Amino acid sequence: MAGNFSPCNKIGLAPMAGPGDSGFRRICRECGADYTVTEMISAKALRYGADKTVALAKYTKDETPILIQLFGREPESMEYAAAYIWEHFSPAGIDLNMGCPAPKIFNNREGSALLREPDLASELVRAARKGCGGPVSVKMRIGIDKPDPAIIDFAREMESAGAAFITVHGRTRDQFYSGSANYDVIREIKKSVSIPVIANGDVVDGFSAERILRETNADGFMLARGALGAPDVFQRIKSHLNGAEQEMSTLEKRFEICRKHLAYAVDDKGEERACVEFRKHMLWYLKGIPGAAALKVQAGRISSIVECESLIAEILNK
Repeated sequence: MAGNFSPCNKIGLAPMAGPGDSGFRRICRECGADYTVTEMISAKALRYGADKTVALAKYTKDETPILIQLFGREPESMEYAAAYIWEHFSPAGIDLNMGCPAPKIFNNREGSALLREPDLASELVRAARKGCGGPVSVKMRIGIDKPDPAIIDFAREMESAGAAFITVHGRTRDQFYSGSANYDVIREIKKSVSIPVIANGDVVDGFSAERILRETNADGFMLARGALGAPDVFQRIKSHLNGAEQEMSTLEKRFEICRKHLAYAVDDKGEERACVEFRKHMLWYLKGIPGAAALKVQAGRISSIVECESLIAEILNK
């Protein structure tokens, strides 16, 4: 895959710590995502050989093309991690996280905190490029506590450092995932750089996908939370953008996808662990179903494939 990946005119599955594991990436790719991105991986932990960290970089061919996302603030660790990832996993590219709002990451001056340190952020891009043999991208936000006019210069610095493209989540760090994404800032960033800009934020269906492209003039877009409990959103978005009539998603279709998703999770983690971790996904698959409150209690107790199948049968037979 090395060197050939481009996000332009594509719909990507954005990275999510926790839900965005191999099983979820695999089902989203099957349901129309053009590429996927791993959960964020600590460059420093990878450098010092943490087994759990290395495991986060593993993926199946069914998730490809895939970007492996790294985070950190030490250029030497970033160079090592990028080289290690490239040698052992050969992804389509490496993405650098400069947008995570989580307090643990932010307070360690990583993720979105790097928006305050453009010189260091540039060093990290250069270090990753030195370590790997393919494209390095940056995923960022539009500011810390408010949209920052200096974010245009930050994006330009990422371009100058050698970023192949940037993905912009149209929220500030302090917004986390609340409020509305600011497409105006994404559009201004797009105008200010010559590398591709990928838009991110508030895409949940074909109409919102059409809007993000129209209002940002971006080269492509990603979504993540909009696919939770609805991986087929990628297919429905593509149908809308292509002017085709959108097929309504039935309960039967939703839980056919759910079953496949669980099977992929079991392939990856084994039944016991996969079923326990799948509880959160079941809650998303239950969204909007009448009587969901009682069903969620059952979903929160799932510990086997049989129990999951029993819950799905109860839903479909109502």
